[in-house]
Amino acid sequence: MPIKQAEDIPSPDWTSLIDIIFQLLIFFMITLALGTVTQQASAQMEGELDENLPELPGMSNLGEALDIGPGVILIHVAPDEEDKVSGDIMVYLLNEEIPNVEEAEKDSTRKAGPFSWDVAYKNLQRQLTFARDYNEPLPRVEMRAYAGTPYGLVLDIMNLCYHDEPEMRIDQVYFRFARLAKEQALSTGGGA
Repeated sequence: MPIKQAEDIPSPDWTSLIDIIFQLLIFFMITLALGTVTQQASAQMEGELDENLPELPGMSNLGEALDIGPGVILIHVAPDEEDKVSGDIMVYLLNEEIPNVEEAEKDSTRKAGPFSWDVAYKNLQRQLTFARDYNEPLPRVEMRAYAGTPYGLVLDIMNLCYHDEPEMRIDQVYFRFARLAKEQALSTGGGA
C-alpha cells in the first residue's frame, strides 16, 4: 500500500485580520472621542457642573466692588442663606447707579436684586439685547462669585456675552475674587 505523504498545511494570511483589527480600533477611538465632545458640549449648554473643570477659589468674603464706572455691569453671586429668593444662590446686578449690595438692599424698587439665577440671567440678557438692538455701547461685564458657585453659571454668562457678529460680541468677561481664604489665614497668622 502506498504511503500517503502529509499534505502541507497552508499558512494563514494574517494581513486581512490585522487590517480588520486596526479598523475596529480606529472606529472605537473615534466613537469615544465624539461621545466625549458631545457630552462636554451638552454640559456647557445646560450650564451643568463638570467635575473636570477648575474650581473657583475659596473666599472669606465677597468684599465690595471697586471702580464700577459707566457701562459696567457687576454680577454679584452670593449664597442665599436667608432664603431671600428661594434658591441656593442670589444674584445682584450692580452698576454705577447702584454700586454695592448695601445700596441694592436699600433700593425699594429692587431693580438691582436680589434675584434668583434665572431672573438675573433674563435681566442681563434683556440689557445686552437692548444695547445690541439700539447700537448702544456694549457694557463691560464682570462677575464676582463665592466659592460654592457652580462653574456652569460662569459658562452661562460667557455664552450670553458671545454673539455671532463680532461687533456685537463682548470679548472679555471679567471675574472678581475678593481676598482668598488661604491668603487671609496666612496674613492673620493661621494655617491654611
